[in-house]
Amino acid sequence: MNYAQRRLQLRKLVPQGDILILSATHVPRNYPAEIYPFHQDSTFRYFTGLNEPDAALMILADGTEKLYVSAPDPGDVIWTGPVPSPRELADLASIEGIADYRKLANDIGKSTLWIEPYDFQLKLRLSEWTGLPVSDLPKHASRELGRGIIALRSIKDDAEIAQIESAIALTRRMIANARAAIEPGKLESDIVAALLAPAIAKERDQAFNPIVTTHGETLHNETYHHRIESGDMVLIDCGSESELGYCADITRTFPAGDVFSDRQQMLYDAVLRAQLAGIEQTGIVGTTQYDVHMAACRALTAALQDIGLMKGNIEDSLIQGAHALFMPHGIGHMLGLDAHDMENYGDDVGYAPGTKRSTQFGLDALRLARRLEPGFVITVEPGCYFIPELIDRWAAKKHLADFIRYDELEKYRDCRGIRIEDDILITAQGSRVLGPGIEK
Repeated sequence: MNYAQRRLQLRKLVPQGDILILSATHVPRNYPAEIYPFHQDSTFRYFTGLNEPDAALMILADGTEKLYVSAPDPGDVIWTGPVPSPRELADLASIEGIADYRKLANDIGKSTLWIEPYDFQLKLRLSEWTGLPVSDLPKHASRELGRGIIALRSIKDDAEIAQIESAIALTRRMIANARAAIEPGKLESDIVAALLAPAIAKERDQAFNPIVTTHGETLHNETYHHRIESGDMVLIDCGSESELGYCADITRTFPAGDVFSDRQQMLYDAVLRAQLAGIEQTGIVGTTQYDVHMAACRALTAALQDIGLMKGNIEDSLIQGAHALFMPHGIGHMLGLDAHDMENYGDDVGYAPGTKRSTQFGLDALRLARRLEPGFVITVEPGCYFIPELIDRWAAKKHLADFIRYDELEKYRDCRGIRIEDDILITAQGSRVLGPGIEK
């Protein structure tokens, strides 16, 4: 990775002012010295390649650069072992200047551009350094800088694609391990143990806490205490990080036994039909992620009509959002150094200037809707869910009953949830699914 070139490109996109980019901090678990595993801020890592906490990059208006770090405390060596010196860290990032992190406040002026931190400890530090109340930080953060960073990080080069594919290859081994472990009588936690073993053996972090659940209707279910019963389905949503921190994000749904039941198979085929329609749409040059979402929802609606769960004119149904009873989330998001890449920058990542998210249920959860450009890496992850509370709420009001067969829906309440997800590279000619083939 050419980190110096990335910083030069950012300076060209944002030519005025000094640019400040902060690393992540150590987050205390229960007292200051007992910390959660460190995870670097992805923007700092993108521009420096460094995995160092409590550091900062300053790109000055005249083009010079400084790395702010603290010299290691000699007394800490008994706890940490040898650590790189400030000069060694700066050399790794190809940064000439070095300064003491504890004196960073002296170099922050009114013309310094920065983005609002998501870590509250950093918010407090930035408030102290700038003299601004924490509540005022958002209105003083540089949207120009944020948009410049988004423009660069959105387009993945060949080296980044190789890193993502490396992460997907490891994720494939993880999923195969987990699939082999699924059987009635085991706990979800048993499957998690099998899933993580290949990543632990490679000393690779996870891009996010894996979802391994028999209750796929809870979209971000991160508990692992359920016992797998005969007839269950197990939804696995996971992704390893690569050596340099790039992420995979893959979802598969498997039967607890050798095969799905007839009803499960029909629903699984409906989700697969939706995913293939979404992936096909990504290959149309100039398409938007909104178009990808709607292509998948259109295919899902048609499939659910074939099953007998939906009815009526498909386009009218889509306009009114009837499919959101079964798929209340968006079709996907950006992928890179974060699983939900750059979402700390808000909707500037997923929506073109002048456009806003829909307020319609389902569409309001579409994180990415903009035109897809060559170099984007996105996820395509439709699902079909039977969420009891949501079904009851809609059924009580006969909401969109012109499109939903509530009487038939009762027969499927125990089908819980299915999702299928792959990672897609947008190319000048269309798109391609990244990584080795993964069973689905």
